[in-house]
Amino acid sequence: MVEIKPFHGWRYNPKRVRLEDVLAPPYDVVTPEEQKFYLEKSPYNVFHLELGATRETDTSSENRYTRAKKYWDTWRREGILLREEKPAIYLYRLSFSWQGKELTRRGFISLVRLAPWKSRKILPHEKTFDRVTEDRLNLLRATRAQFSQIFCLYHDKTLESLQTLESHAEPLFTVKNKDETHELLRVTDPDAQERVQNLLAKGPLYIADGHHRYTTALRFMKEMEEKYGAEPPRCFHYMMMYLCPFEDPGLLVLPTHRLVSLPLKREDLFGKLQKFGTVERLPELPPREELKRLPPSEFLILHEGEVFRFSVSPEVLKKWEEENHPKIAHLPVAIFTKLLREALSLSETELKERGELLYTPWIDLIQEKARGNWWGFLLPPTPVLALEEVAQASLVMPHKSTYFHPKILTGTVFFEILPDAGPPC
Repeated sequence: MVEIKPFHGWRYNPKRVRLEDVLAPPYDVVTPEEQKFYLEKSPYNVFHLELGATRETDTSSENRYTRAKKYWDTWRREGILLREEKPAIYLYRLSFSWQGKELTRRGFISLVRLAPWKSRKILPHEKTFDRVTEDRLNLLRATRAQFSQIFCLYHDKTLESLQTLESHAEPLFTVKNKDETHELLRVTDPDAQERVQNLLAKGPLYIADGHHRYTTALRFMKEMEEKYGAEPPRCFHYMMMYLCPFEDPGLLVLPTHRLVSLPLKREDLFGKLQKFGTVERLPELPPREELKRLPPSEFLILHEGEVFRFSVSPEVLKKWEEENHPKIAHLPVAIFTKLLREALSLSETELKERGELLYTPWIDLIQEKARGNWWGFLLPPTPVLALEEVAQASLVMPHKSTYFHPKILTGTVFFEILPDAGPPC
């Protein structure tokens, strides 16, 4: 059973700050330059909590985690942040344009009871890396608060959960971010909350974004249980999540393309690739709609303003599919990572560690950067339901298989993890 809970969220006081100055993108999609921009944008920007700057003078007792704790305590004490009087579930509407269409993705923010992976209540589709988990755990230990939501998917064929919330929602704010409109609404009606709890109780939930933060929350919960006990349920047994139905018409998943540094001449690279398929030069980059229809075994290669199509041969593809799990073998990212290993003796993990691999959903960036040693590889999209199939099979996709667009903003609602208190938190 999946347990959903309303909570007393902490939110920015609009009388003390301008929301456009204090909200930010998720911490894991910004560059160091963007991090610096948001930290300088306002002394109250959420990145002072979520992704503070490191300093050469940092010590074990004075560092970005301890500074986040000081900001968190000070802002609450001085009224920069205010606590919700009634426990709430927060409806989140995100409107945006995509390839000439106007879309709105709807979801909601609530607490969800943490469950170990083996319970199968909350399912992953990507593996995690200890280095990233340790960073988030240090922040959680220092602040005992959650400043951003992980993104989970669930099934609701009739969208009754969203309709229930919308019929009881009170608008809180609307902010613009580039060409996106973000709306946060509050639902405090107990009957509406209970209806949503019942609709999602059967589960499971599927993690779309936030595997490292969920793993971190499980580790933190275990630490807290050792100190405060496992029963009764306390606030550290819960995590703040953004939940969206698979069936929502505004749910958009983009492919995550690759920029790879390869110190090879074009004829040498293509010579290696042609042992596994065919390379064909194209007169220009096809329209975006055509790219969506690429079969999983085809990739576009961009370099020095030229475009090439690589197609894995049917014989090679059949062999690779036999060597992998059927739920994974047909995925574009799985085929691409296999090609890297077989044709170039490279792994994405090693390339990433050496700074020789970049991920992005933005084709314009690939076109700009694919020069010299850098080669761009455009991949077909991964169907969103493939995420469910892989998770249900207890498998994980290759790293960066999906990119959910647009991203929800960080700083809309905060969750204070009171260690000796239980729900409503």
